[in-house]
Amino acid sequence: MRKRTRNSKSLYVIKTCQSDLKDLEAKKKSETKSLYVVKTDDEVANKYADVIYDYVDEPGVFVLISRDKTFYQTFKSAISHELGIENEFIQLVPDLARAAELIQFFTEKEVKPFIFMENALDSELTLSFLRYVRSAHKDLKVVILTRVLSKERLFQFYEDGADSFLKKPASVNSIIQKIAFVVKPQREADLLVQQGREHINSNRFDEALEVADKILAKWPKNAAAMVVYGDAKKGLAHRSEALSAYAKAERNSRDYLEPLQKIVMIHAEDDNRPEALKYLVKLDRMSPLNCNRKIKIAEMHFDQGDALSAEKYFDNAISSAKEEALAVVGEMSLDIAEMAASHDPKLATKYYRQSLELVKSSKSQLAMSIYNRLGISLRKQGLWYEAIEAYSEAAKYSPKDENIQYNMGLAYGEGDQHVEGAARMQQALYINPEMYIGKPDLAYNIGAAFVKAKKSGEAVECLKHLQEISPGYKDCAELLKKVM
Repeated sequence: MRKRTRNSKSLYVIKTCQSDLKDLEAKKKSETKSLYVVKTDDEVANKYADVIYDYVDEPGVFVLISRDKTFYQTFKSAISHELGIENEFIQLVPDLARAAELIQFFTEKEVKPFIFMENALDSELTLSFLRYVRSAHKDLKVVILTRVLSKERLFQFYEDGADSFLKKPASVNSIIQKIAFVVKPQREADLLVQQGREHINSNRFDEALEVADKILAKWPKNAAAMVVYGDAKKGLAHRSEALSAYAKAERNSRDYLEPLQKIVMIHAEDDNRPEALKYLVKLDRMSPLNCNRKIKIAEMHFDQGDALSAEKYFDNAISSAKEEALAVVGEMSLDIAEMAASHDPKLATKYYRQSLELVKSSKSQLAMSIYNRLGISLRKQGLWYEAIEAYSEAAKYSPKDENIQYNMGLAYGEGDQHVEGAARMQQALYINPEMYIGKPDLAYNIGAAFVKAKKSGEAVECLKHLQEISPGYKDCAELLKKVM
């Protein structure tokens, strides 16, 4: 793999940040291996290395706004170990106030920060900080770190300026790929869209129109290109054609917020309040957690003399704000549970349950994840039956998640319910027939479950694969003798 160092560039490092780095350097590797995949393959690193090298050479720097020590270790493994980029290009800050200082410091020195930021810190979503960053530093790259976010919450962060999201726990591969894709689109159409947006930002509307036409000639339903086309037409004072392009983009992409935002903007500029309200309501249905928009909709209903509708949106704004607060406290309880999980499963169980009480009514994907982790914590305490109850709840939220079925199968096995355990393993393989391929632990556990349930055919398939990928693994040979 090609690695390189950069002696021609230097960073101005705020000294107060170094204590955070030293604290993380002392983190034992054994504490991170169970949570993060720290290995990568040369193909991924080589494929995207130049994009990341070029970004750092601008110069650019990575700012992690997080208290997640294991994420920092994995990030450092990706950037410093795999790509050979010096540690000084990774800056960690644990709070938003210090992050603001550091970002301001770097931008004044003409160093571009690439921000990785938790979706919540100190019992608050980081949305307001995201809005501040976007208003003060428009060219920064911002990736939001999260375990699981609802679709509605994702839309909310996108509206406030997030470039992308990274799900934790993150692997070295996923970190490298995420940086590369955010810095420079990897698909031809996305790269051309980026060029078109750059032309728009520089008021080169004719050039933007040419780029949009080029994309649409090859990909006629590309909604992002239609937005660029609309922006170019608007810049050239062809407003009706711009509106038509935005409307077409909105029809071609149901989960794309920007066309609706553009339509609202153009109607507002034309003082067409009924049409602006119509599309604001439509935007609110897609992205319902934006409290400020709900208040704006209520205000417009008041202007139309519709106090009843205004009241409904005011009430919805207050409900959304309450739900947001509960969700953040729920995620804080989850953070506490995760910290306790490797040390005291009983204590972790307490906080998993506490987190569930706060989030299960509003964020199904996060609730599923917590139920699954609660099940793991209960199994560590030997409470297999209670673990099955937790996994069953998780399965209600995510019936096509093979990992939940697999974990439930393990719990049944620990309770000597081998037939039911094997049935869950079969369900897991029905969802994902290749879930154990190349994974010795999974192949062994699934194969052993089938042996105990006297399902010879299924057991042989798993155990033979295990022998191929990991000869001599545990008592695999003895198990095979029982079923062959």
